[in-house]
Amino acid sequence: MPSDYLAFCHKAQQQYDTAFHLLTVTYPLAKDPRMLVGVLHNIFSSMEAAMDAILAYERQLLLVPYYSDNFKSKFQIFRQKSALRHNLPHQYLSLMSQLKLTLELHKRSPMEFIRGGRIVICDKDYELRTVSPQEVQGYLQQAKEFLAQAEVVVRRK
Repeated sequence: MPSDYLAFCHKAQQQYDTAFHLLTVTYPLAKDPRMLVGVLHNIFSSMEAAMDAILAYERQLLLVPYYSDNFKSKFQIFRQKSALRHNLPHQYLSLMSQLKLTLELHKRSPMEFIRGGRIVICDKDYELRTVSPQEVQGYLQQAKEFLAQAEVVVRRK
């Protein structure tokens, strides 16, 4: 069981490293803003794995009740129990929600286009969401901070 939350920590770090490499090495070479969606996906996966690590750790300690293996259920338990218990800043929860919504919008979007170095995602109801490299860089920094805090939580004895 201890390897459960450690495996989630490892996955979180791998996803973060992939996002970092895509944003800092691959994107500047390709200069294709559509790559930013892939970076967002890796950032979100990294943060979700860190959340899973904390939940698995607390589940082992019987601090959180059983939860379904879907994002909505895990996020609700995490927000109500774990984030409060460990005084995790609300900005990380907001970022995870925002990334999830952006990725879902992209998935159901019939159209996307490039404008001024940004990718603009448009759904069938013309709801627009723009993603810029600077914005993604900020998300990456917040994800790094969240991973560091998650690491502290699961390494406590």
